[in-house]
Amino acid sequence: MSQVLHLISHVSGLKKMKQTLDKTLEWAVIISFVLMIITVIIQVVARYALPWSPHWTEELARFCFIYMVSLGAGLAIKERAYVNVSSLLDRLSPKGKLIMDSLILSAIILLMGTMFIYSLPLVKIVTLQNSASLKINMGFIYFSMTCMGFLVMLYAAFEIFLNLKKST
Repeated sequence: MSQVLHLISHVSGLKKMKQTLDKTLEWAVIISFVLMIITVIIQVVARYALPWSPHWTEELARFCFIYMVSLGAGLAIKERAYVNVSSLLDRLSPKGKLIMDSLILSAIILLMGTMFIYSLPLVKIVTLQNSASLKINMGFIYFSMTCMGFLVMLYAAFEIFLNLKKST
């Protein structure tokens, strides 16, 4: 087992791919956030300054929010930015913390794996429908669930790998 970990830890190509994925996701989240803010500002200004407001702004803001959360969830695993209660973890030894963290990450992988598997047929079903205002295929919107499941599983597996590396 330790030989496999040693071999994998020296693969610089995987590190470079992960860094590229990190940067890509960071930029995608930033772009989605900025687009959502601009859309909401347009909506607010139009409500007060114009006799009508664009009907597409609410829908676009919602879709940007959905993708911002879905793409950012994996990064939250990496940065440990998700909500947790650390009162139990604080009482454990360093090795116990690593084991508990790995168990939590394994549960996250199981949950996100389930979401990933069940999101695939759902995406196929909703491709028959378009959004009301923007006429975007809803398969694209529901694909965010698939992205979130995959990315969170990927980042959680990487964090488990780091925990294994720390424990050896």
